Amino acid sequence: MTDRQKDNIKDFDGDNMILTLAIAGLAGLVVGGVSTAAMINKRNAQQPDPAVVVVADPVAGEQQEVIKQLTNLDMLVIPCGAEYIKNYGDLLCREMYCRVMTRGIDSKTSGQECEEISNVANSKIIVDHCESFIEQREECYEKYRERK
Repeated sequence: MTDRQKDNIKDFDGDNMILTLAIAGLAGLVVGGVSTAAMINKRNAQQPDPAVVVVADPVAGEQQEVIKQLTNLDMLVIPCGAEYIKNYGDLLCREMYCRVMTRGIDSKTSGQECEEISNVANSKIIVDHCESFIEQREECYEKYRERK
């Protein structure tokens, strides 16, 4: 080793050594970061976007259309109209409204409530029918109670 090299080694200690290591560390971080970013970019470019497969189910589409039609309140215009209620009463309107509200995802009533309304309507028809018989009224009630 020459004298000049020995002098350079002597100067390469302390603060100079820390500065040299810091520069080497920063250079390593920059090179590693750039190479990692390049590899990730290359991998993403090679992978095609996954194809989104949409299965068209005609049955489900038709079911949704039926639900829309069954929850349409336009069906209630006639049975819930003032003239119809005046002539025939409001039981059909109540029952149909209940049935409309049981359809769909966010139904507000249960089927049991609608059955109770229907039962009231049927009982009213039975009473009206049996009242038309003057002498055989009790027999009429008994027959309907047995069937119910």
